[in-house]
Amino acid sequence: MKRTIYANEGSSIFIIALCVGNILATLLITLVRGVGDFEGMNIMSWVTYALIQIMFIVTAVVYCAVRKINIPIVTRMNKGLRPLQYVLLPLIAIATILVFLPIANAWTSFLQIIHYHGAGVSMPATSKVWVYFLALFVMAVMPAFGEEILMRGFVLHGASTRSLWFGIIISSTLFSLMHASPLQLVHQFGLGMVLAIVVASTGSIWGAVIIHFLNNFIAITLTNYLPQVDELYAKLGYYNWLTGAASVIVGLFLLVILLYLFYRIGEKKEERFKVVSNGIEYEDFTIYAQGDETKKSNLFVDTFKFIGSLFTKSGWQNITRALTRSNGIETTGKEQNVLGVWLVLGIVIIYWIIAFVQGMI
Repeated sequence: MKRTIYANEGSSIFIIALCVGNILATLLITLVRGVGDFEGMNIMSWVTYALIQIMFIVTAVVYCAVRKINIPIVTRMNKGLRPLQYVLLPLIAIATILVFLPIANAWTSFLQIIHYHGAGVSMPATSKVWVYFLALFVMAVMPAFGEEILMRGFVLHGASTRSLWFGIIISSTLFSLMHASPLQLVHQFGLGMVLAIVVASTGSIWGAVIIHFLNNFIAITLTNYLPQVDELYAKLGYYNWLTGAASVIVGLFLLVILLYLFYRIGEKKEERFKVVSNGIEYEDFTIYAQGDETKKSNLFVDTFKFIGSLFTKSGWQNITRALTRSNGIETTGKEQNVLGVWLVLGIVIIYWIIAFVQGMI
C-alpha cells in the first residue's frame, strides 16, 4: 500500500471530503426544516456539525481503500508522543489563544465597520451538564479527529512533499477557508499554522488532535460556564487595543518557547547534529576532528539562541532543515506539479467569498 501521497492527491482528498460533507448536510437541511432548537442551538446545526466530521473520515477512508493508501502511516497516526510533550500541549493551546484571539477580535471589529453581519459559530447555551458533554463530543472531540485527519493528515502530508513551508501554509489556508466563516478566518489560520508545526515537529498527528480539542473545549467551556470573561473584555472598552497587544506579544513569546521545547523533547538524540568546519556538532556537545574539546548544551541558553535565530536567514534555514527532518516526509522541491492544489485553493476561496457576500447582503 502507498505510504506517501503527493500534493495534488492530498488536495483531491480534501476537496472530495469537503464537497461530500457539505452536500449531504445541505440536503439534510433542505429536507428537514423547522425542527426547532435544542438548548439554544438549532437541531440541524447539531446534526450538521456531526455529519460533516463523519463524512470527512468516511470519504477519506473510501478514497484510500480505492487508491490503496496506508491511512495510519500517511496521516501519522502510527506514532505517539513522549510523556513530557503531552504535558506541554495544554500550554501550547493557551499560548495560541493568547496570540490569535486579540487579532481575531480586531478582524471582527473591522468586519463590523464594513457592515458585515454574517452569523458566527453556533454554540449551545446551557447549564445542563449532560448537554455540555454532548456539545464537547460533537463540537470538540469530533472536529479534533475529523478535521485533523483531513487537514494535518492528508493535506499537510501531500503538500509537504513539495516543501515543508508550502505544506504548512497551504494546509493552514485551506483549513481557515473551509469553514466558510469570515469571522473565523484569522483565528483558524493561526491555529492551523500552530497545528501544522506541531505535527511537523514530531511526525505525529496526535499533538494536533489534542490541541484542536483543547481549543474548542476552552471556547465551549467559556461560553457555558465563564461568560464573565467576555463581559470583562467588553468592559475594557477603548483599552482593548492595549490588552490585546500585550496578549499578542506575551503569547507569541511563550508560544515560540513552548514549540521549541516541544521539538527538543521529542527529537531523537542520534539525529541532533550538524556538520561544522572542523567536526560534527550535536545538540548536546561537539566532536572536533582534532583534540578532545567538547561543548556542552544548556537548554536555557539554547532556547534564547533559538529565539535570536528567528531574526536571521541562516536561523530560518536551520529551522526548516530540522522540521523537515522531524516531519519525516521526503520533499521533491518546486519541480512537483501542484496544479491541483491551486485549483482546489481557488474553489475554496470562491466558497469563502460566497459566504462573505451573503453576510454583507
